[in-house]
Amino acid sequence: MVKAWEAGEDAFPLENSPLVKDSRTEARICAVQALFQAKARGQDVADVAAEFAGARLKRRKADKKMFDAITAEAARGAERHAALIGANLLEEWPMDRLDAVHYALLWAATAELFARADVTPPVVINEFVNIAKGFVASPEEVAFVNATLDKIARAVRGEFFVKA
Repeated sequence: MVKAWEAGEDAFPLENSPLVKDSRTEARICAVQALFQAKARGQDVADVAAEFAGARLKRRKADKKMFDAITAEAARGAERHAALIGANLLEEWPMDRLDAVHYALLWAATAELFARADVTPPVVINEFVNIAKGFVASPEEVAFVNATLDKIARAVRGEFFVKA
């Protein structure tokens, strides 16, 4: 059986209400969905993002600027992000073990780390770990996302972690 969002449909209720009260978190959730769709279906990120920018973002009350920043950077830096994700995976969780959901979570967070210097790495990590809780099956998978994002954040924005 194909899940709704694997078929390209919005995985969340369509009652014109957001999942959370924060429009930036909604944008991050939509970005994960868009990147999942692009990865799983082999579609162009810009095309999928344009599709989402229509009714889906409005229905979800998502921050369009945040969504655009994440998806534009994801499209622009796809190869760089893939290399960065691959280089920072845990030894017991190699790239070939990543499914499209895990990859989309890591990809969206990595893109935000590059695109939004105004958002601190701990906020990015926390946001995507919380989002992961809604998309992955086990606490171990959430811990994997957390550990991997910590390593990626240190690689991308290491200056934030340097103690004075």
